[in-house]
Amino acid sequence: MFNYTPALLFFFLLFAASSQAQQTAASSTCTGIYPSYFQDPAFADTGMWDNQVIINRPTADWRGQVFTLSDAYSTAVPENDYPWLKFNPFDPGLSPEDKSQQAKQYLWAVMHYIQEGNIDSGKVQTDWKLCNNPVRKWFHIPFQTYEPLSGREFVHGLTREAPVTMELKSPSGNSQLKTTMWATAFYNPAAAQSLSKVWTDAGTPKIPTQNFHFNEGSVIGKPLFTTATSNEYPFLANMPVWTANISAPEFCVCTPSSGSQCTFQEQTEQCPRTIGKVSLLQFDIAVRDSRSPIGWAYGTFVADGKRKASVKNPWDRISPLGLMWGNDTPPVGTAAVNYPLDPRQTGFKDGVIFWGAVDMLNVKTGAGHLGCNGRLNGPADNAKSSCLSCHQTASVPDSANKTPAIMYQFGGFNNQNGQCLTEPKALDLKIDQVYFKNVICSTPFTGPKNILPPPDYLSGQSRWISLDFSLQLSISLTQWQEWQQAQQNSGKP
Repeated sequence: MFNYTPALLFFFLLFAASSQAQQTAASSTCTGIYPSYFQDPAFADTGMWDNQVIINRPTADWRGQVFTLSDAYSTAVPENDYPWLKFNPFDPGLSPEDKSQQAKQYLWAVMHYIQEGNIDSGKVQTDWKLCNNPVRKWFHIPFQTYEPLSGREFVHGLTREAPVTMELKSPSGNSQLKTTMWATAFYNPAAAQSLSKVWTDAGTPKIPTQNFHFNEGSVIGKPLFTTATSNEYPFLANMPVWTANISAPEFCVCTPSSGSQCTFQEQTEQCPRTIGKVSLLQFDIAVRDSRSPIGWAYGTFVADGKRKASVKNPWDRISPLGLMWGNDTPPVGTAAVNYPLDPRQTGFKDGVIFWGAVDMLNVKTGAGHLGCNGRLNGPADNAKSSCLSCHQTASVPDSANKTPAIMYQFGGFNNQNGQCLTEPKALDLKIDQVYFKNVICSTPFTGPKNILPPPDYLSGQSRWISLDFSLQLSISLTQWQEWQQAQQNSGKP
C-alpha cells in the first residue's frame, strides 16, 4: 500500500483530474471540420454566406448553449451486441398478438439504446449534446447548413422540415392549424463508420459512384419538434420543449423579386429567424437489421405527455405508434389506398400499428392520420406516403442536383396523377406499384421513365445510385454540390 502526505495526495488528485479532462477533450467527437450550423462564424470566409443578412448567429448577449456538430466519423467503432436482437418481430410465424408484443419490445430496446448518455444532463435544454457521450459515441450528419430556409439553427442544430397543417377539433367546429417542423438526427458508431466513407476527415465528401450501404447494426434516431403548443395539441402537455432559433411558426415562404426562385439573400431577408419554442412531437428510429426482409426497420414514437405526465424523464413521455419493414405492396391493379382492405382489423404483413396511440392523437386533433391506408407515418409526415416509400428513394444527386421525388406528387409533373389516390386512374395504379413496392437495402430505386425520370450523372450511369434509405445523406450531398457549383459560377475556388 502506498502512503501519501496530504499535500502529495492533493497534487496527485489534481494531476489525475487534469489528465481525465485532457482525455475527455481528446475523445470529443466534435472536431469543427464541418460547419455546425447555418452561418457558422468559423466558416464565414468560405463564401458560403455571401451577400446574406445574418439571421442565425448568437448575439452578444446570448447566454444559452450553442450547437456543435459531432463529426469525427472515422473514430467510430461499431459494437458487437445490440439489445434489440433479443426480439424478432419479423418472424412470419408469429401470431398477431406476439408480433405486436415483439414490435413494441424491439422499439423500446432501440429507444433506450439511443437515449443512453444523451438524456441525463439534468436539464431538457442541455440533453442530446453528443460531443462527449460517456456511454458510446453518437454523431450528426454534416452539411445540412447551406440553404437559408432549411439550414441548421445555432442552438440545437435543428433543420426545418416541411409545413404540417393539422385539423383541430372543437364543439364549435373544426379548424386548421399550420405549423413548422424542426428536426435533428443522431447516428450510432456503426452508422458513423459507414458515413466516414463519404464524409471524410479532410472536410470534403467522396461522393459514391456505386450503391452505398450502412453497416449491420446501424441506428438512426430522429426527434421532430413542432411550433404547435399544448393548448392546440393536448398530447404535447409535459413534453420536452426546446428553445431554438427558428423562422415563422406558420412556415415562412419567400417571394422572388424576379425569376422563379428567391436568391439566398432574399431568403434571409424575408424569412428572418428569432428565438422561439418548439415541443417534441415525434421520434423516429431506423435500424439496419438483416432479419428484416428489406434490411431495415423503421419505427415511430409520438408525444403522449398528457397520459404520461407522471413519467419522471420527459423524453420517456412518448408512446410507440408503429414499426414497419415493408410497404405491404398492393397486388397489380389494386390501389394502395384500398390494400389491405381493413388494416385496423387485419393488420399489416410488413409491420405493426399501435391503434391506441392513433386514437389518442385523434381525440382533439387529426394527428393520428398515419400514412397511405394506415401504413406507418407520423403526425409530422404525409398521409399519402409511408416511412419506407419516402426513404427508399434516397439517392446520390445527379449533375443537376436532382434526386427521385420522395412522393410522385412532389416531382413537378404537370398532371393530376399521384400515389395513394382514392379514385386512381391507370397511371396512378402504376405509380403505386413504384412507390409502394419493397426495395431491398442498398439497391437503386427504379421505375418506368414516365414515373421516375432517370438521373443525369456525369458518368452516364442510367440508374439512380442508392444511399441505402438515408434521405439526410442525400440532402447533405445535394447541398454540398449546390455550394460547389455556386462557387464555380461566382469564379471562386
